[in-house]
Amino acid sequence: MDHPAFRLSRALLGAVGAVALLSPAVVQAQSGKWVGTVSTLRSAGGSADITIEPRGEKQSRVRLPVRNVNRDMRIAWDIVAGQCRDNGAPIAPQAAFTQLQSQMDGGGSATANVPKLTSGQPYYVRVFDPQLSPTDDNVWGCANLAEKP
Repeated sequence: MDHPAFRLSRALLGAVGAVALLSPAVVQAQSGKWVGTVSTLRSAGGSADITIEPRGEKQSRVRLPVRNVNRDMRIAWDIVAGQCRDNGAPIAPQAAFTQLQSQMDGGGSATANVPKLTSGQPYYVRVFDPQLSPTDDNVWGCANLAEKP
């Protein structure tokens, strides 16, 4: 007959082994990369994509290209904590988000350095008229960001 301490030891080893076997499949390292698409920009026309890639431990580089928007138009944008329609707080001051000027072909692009986004937290991008203080009710478009594994 087994001693109770030996049974406990075998049970613990079995549990640790099961966790070790499952861990690589369950836990995936996050890349620090995020993406999103604003499919329709009201008032500006066109659409926008956003890509965010890490730059070191504390910063990320954001790129926001637009296409098929009205010509010669100024466009503002920001990244906000939460999901579209949450009226969350921007992750950085508005000055960090460079406005873009659309070209004659309806394209344009802006880049920004922002604090690194926290894995597992929700974020969204807002695109809006630079003459207005942005709220989720007056933006031209909004898109929730997706974290890439």
